[in-house]
Amino acid sequence: MSEKVVVPKFEIPSETMHPAIKAVAVIGALLLGTTAILGFAIWHRRSEQEAAVARRDAIIAARAAEAKAAEEKAKAEAAAKELAVKEAARKAEEAKEAAKQAKLAAAKAAADQKLAEADADKSEGHHHHHHGKASAKGKSAAAAVASKSSDDKDKKTGPKSTRDNAAIDKLLASFK
Repeated sequence: MSEKVVVPKFEIPSETMHPAIKAVAVIGALLLGTTAILGFAIWHRRSEQEAAVARRDAIIAARAAEAKAAEEKAKAEAAAKELAVKEAARKAEEAKEAAKQAKLAAAKAAADQKLAEADADKSEGHHHHHHGKASAKGKSAAAAVASKSSDDKDKKTGPKSTRDNAAIDKLLASFK
């Protein structure tokens, strides 16, 4: 036994990592952590941008609604003004028609006045009663209508009062 036994040398891996592998693992963990932080920051910024876009769209929609409401209000005011203008035009037309009627009534009154003067001139010596168509012989058609309508009014109001021919003659003389 004097021979020495040579035992092969086996290297058993140790329980600890090699320092290079430790460095790679630490760098990988740091890279993973920073990537997670960067991903969270990007996600947060994108959600803020989407919220800002939503707020902008809401503001745009509100302004569009305000503009539409203002446009509708302007249309309503324009329609009201147009209606007022039409109403004013209608009232002006009515006033014009009333003025025409007043002129026609004044012309009828003037024709009746001339008839009364003519009757007074004819009746200075004679007292004649003229009714209806008999008094319309020398008159125009409008005066005849006016006379007939005034005769109709006289018939409705009752009998005519007796005239004082002297007072009428005196009045007529003052116009000459």
